[in-house]
Amino acid sequence: MGNNQDMVKIGWTALIAVSLSSFIISLDSTFMNVAISNLVVDLNTTLSSVQLIIAVYALTMASLMLLGAKLQEVIGRKNTFIAGAFIFGIGTFIATLSINSLMLLIGWSILEGAGAALMLPATASIITGTYSGKNRAFALGIWTAIGGIASATGPLIGGILTTFISWRLGFGIEFIIILLILALSKNLKYFPPSMRFSQLDKLGVLLSSFGIFLIVLGIFSINSYKNFDVPASISGIGILLLILFYFKEKQIIKSGKKPLTDIRLLKNRNFILGLLSRLVLSLALAGAVFILPVFFQQERGANAFTTGLAILPLTLGVLTFSLISSRLSNRIATQHLISIGFLIATLSSFFLSYQFSLNTHIADIVPGTLVLGMGLGLALPLTANIILSSADQDKQSDASGIMSTSISLGSSLGTAIIGIVLIFATLNGLYAAYDHNYQNQFDKNQINQKLTVYEEKLNTTHEVLKSNQSSVLYSVVNETVRNAMRISFEFISFIFLISFIISLFIKPLKLK
Repeated sequence: MGNNQDMVKIGWTALIAVSLSSFIISLDSTFMNVAISNLVVDLNTTLSSVQLIIAVYALTMASLMLLGAKLQEVIGRKNTFIAGAFIFGIGTFIATLSINSLMLLIGWSILEGAGAALMLPATASIITGTYSGKNRAFALGIWTAIGGIASATGPLIGGILTTFISWRLGFGIEFIIILLILALSKNLKYFPPSMRFSQLDKLGVLLSSFGIFLIVLGIFSINSYKNFDVPASISGIGILLLILFYFKEKQIIKSGKKPLTDIRLLKNRNFILGLLSRLVLSLALAGAVFILPVFFQQERGANAFTTGLAILPLTLGVLTFSLISSRLSNRIATQHLISIGFLIATLSSFFLSYQFSLNTHIADIVPGTLVLGMGLGLALPLTANIILSSADQDKQSDASGIMSTSISLGSSLGTAIIGIVLIFATLNGLYAAYDHNYQNQFDKNQINQKLTVYEEKLNTTHEVLKSNQSSVLYSVVNETVRNAMRISFEFISFIFLISFIISLFIKPLKLK
């Protein structure tokens, strides 16, 4: 009985610790996006510098994720998790006290990004090592729900802190949570290392890290419809490095040595299908969470707090259905629930595509965002369970590392790609609105001037309406905004549809 009680204690401790870490890592990725203008003033820096700091955080985390996963086999899952939490904590402390952009870059972008890359893969493998069967599905549901809630409420939390107190308090709260995580970590189950540091594939680390770094950097470099050659070259080099990494790992496995990542997992049908659906889903979710604040802040002129409220229904939907998805899986097959979740997300995002104009209020999108959250809540935890349950126990660190990398990549690329779609849709929509309705009533040179501003600041429509309230101009801008948001959400719907199609080929889950 004593051993069972100890396992219960360890189990709850593991769930609380990894859920808290999932919360602050996900929160870290979104809560500062609404504080950009405040950072420019408080740190006496420029908008481009702040954007670079945000980009470097995503780049650091994505490029180091596979290394963070493999270190679990070198120093153990528990020790990797604790090391990541310690590094993350140092980063939050530096970020809280930042007096210039360099301190924020070192504290947030580099140290917190590196700490997250160590913690995140370990959270998944600790869960799979501590739980089994339906308990594992429930734990993964909680873990995923907490991360989803943090991502969705990040803008709201950041808006509240930035508007009423200070953005620094956000990092201060993270630091306190890290201290709690470190206190809980002493009771985590110990998983012994399975390899020595000398066996670590150093060349594989370099190829994978730089490959992922360059792919994401290339996408982030697209800041104009005229600028494709350089970003394509950067991403192309990154893809080439990952191809070399694949063949390098294949050679290492053939020689009987320890690879950085066991690419044989990619031969497992459920693993690769779950991975692809989760990557595409993360991309679409990141795009949706990005585009809603852009609309309400730039087109409706809302403050950070109000913008956060607009995403709250999405959060509630994710939370509710993530918690009940494991219970529903007792009655409905896991793969069918995933498909249902993706289908709901597809239909709700398509519904949202027709809800936006300059007269749109938060209440107008509540039904769509709430149902979207419900669909995501069904799919998110169950896709994680599909991925991790497809790997043997001794391959959990590899599986969690690949999954965490795909999630990070999807989130990073989603924000960048949807941002590009929004820009292009607005540019094309603005020209179309002018040519179709107002070519004899409005000087096209004025539109050309505003296009340049839009590409640089993403707030053209709001500025145009402030400077000129003519009915003709209002109609042009309203049609432009409506078309741009429609195209952007139709693109998100298409991405969700891809996830739905992929999910149809997932085989029934075998519980372990």
